[in-house]
Amino acid sequence: MADVAQRLRRMAAKAARRKAVVAEKKKLEARPISLAGRVRLASKSPVARCVMSSVLFESGIGHIIVARELPSGLLGCGYFLIDPFCLGVKDAFYIEMEEDELLSRLDEQEDLQKFVDVGLAHARKLVRDAAAYAAGLGLAAAKDTATVEAIFGDVDAGACAETFTFGKDGKPFYVTGPLDTPARIRVVTRTLQDRCGTGGWDYMIQARPDDFGEGGLSFPEDE
Repeated sequence: MADVAQRLRRMAAKAARRKAVVAEKKKLEARPISLAGRVRLASKSPVARCVMSSVLFESGIGHIIVARELPSGLLGCGYFLIDPFCLGVKDAFYIEMEEDELLSRLDEQEDLQKFVDVGLAHARKLVRDAAAYAAGLGLAAAKDTATVEAIFGDVDAGACAETFTFGKDGKPFYVTGPLDTPARIRVVTRTLQDRCGTGGWDYMIQARPDDFGEGGLSFPEDE
């Protein structure tokens, strides 16, 4: 009987904690706090996880995730989708979630990208260097990159001495994603052609020819 009572008390306590977290989350969502403000507040909290895809430089795509423990009990997570072959920081966003949800998300991607722990300085330097590489090609980082990067707080990227190599086989390699529109693809390929010239960059289009109409998709070097 005592064991049953203890289990019930533990269950009640867990339910109460979850209720408090949900209430705090709703309170935060109701407050008119900007993205920059939410990230700035999160950056002052303890670090829970800092991970990156172990196959980032082999596959040419992968995430860096920085999670901080918020006073609400949730994790404030900065996500950076890194394309080291060409686009640099392809996406950046901030989201708040429970620890179990983050772990579930990481587990779901285990067959695609195994996540490994890295230092904050390492992660921040990689984000900045990736953005700088793409900028050198005339390609801007995802629009919220600078805002979400504030999740690193006062971490000095210069504390990481590692040098990262971008591109593939010595030149940019643009691989389209499922959300890249024909217009976006044309912008990127024209920019690469202008900066790198014929033979100075490679590409791979992951789409059906029908997606681009009767004339298909033409590239600068074909015109």
